[in-house]
Amino acid sequence: MLSITSVISVNLIATVAVGPTDSARVVAAVSRANASTGSAIAVERRVLGTARRYLGTRYRMGGTRPTAFDCSGFVRYVFAKHGVELPRTAREQSAVGRSVAVGADSLRVGDLLFFRTPRGRASHVAIYAGNGRIIHASSGSRRVRYDDLASARGRWFIERLTAVRRVLLLTSDRSDITLLSELDKRPASSTPPGHAATVQ
Repeated sequence: MLSITSVISVNLIATVAVGPTDSARVVAAVSRANASTGSAIAVERRVLGTARRYLGTRYRMGGTRPTAFDCSGFVRYVFAKHGVELPRTAREQSAVGRSVAVGADSLRVGDLLFFRTPRGRASHVAIYAGNGRIIHASSGSRRVRYDDLASARGRWFIERLTAVRRVLLLTSDRSDITLLSELDKRPASSTPPGHAATVQ
C-alpha cells in the first residue's frame, strides 16, 4: 500500500512541469541566534492554532474576514495574524515563499498546498496541519474545515495537488516572526532547476 506522501510524490512527478525557481517575495522568519527546531515548531503551532479558531466559519467567494472566508482569504487572514503578508488570491500566493519537494517528511505544519480546479492550476489553497491533514475554507462544504488526505474525500486533493510553498522559515538573525523582504534583494540564483519532484 502506498503512503500519502508516496501518492503525492508520484502525482507531482507526473503532473508538474519544472520551471525556474521563484525567489521568495514574502517570508516569515523565526528564532534567535541559537535557534532550534523547537522554536520553529512553536511558530507553526501558533499559526495552526489561529487557523483552528475559525473552524466552522462559513465559506463565501471573496470572503476575507472572520464572518466568511474563501480559501485564499482564510490563508491570508491567518498568516497576517502572525506578521506574514500574503497576496489576495490563491494563484498569487502560489508564487510566494519557497517551493517544497514533496517526499517523506518534507511537509511541515504551515506549508501552503495548492490545488487545480476548473478555475485554474492553483485556484484552491489550504494550510498543511500535520498528520496528513489540511485546514481550509472549503467551497464544497461551505465552511472552514479539516480534511484528511488519507480519506476518500482527501483523494480529491491528492489527485489535484499542483504546488507546495513554504512561507515560514528559520533564520538565525531574527528573534520574532518578522516579514522579510531582504530575500528579494538578493541576486537571482544561477542554480539550474531542481529534480522533477520539486514543485514550483
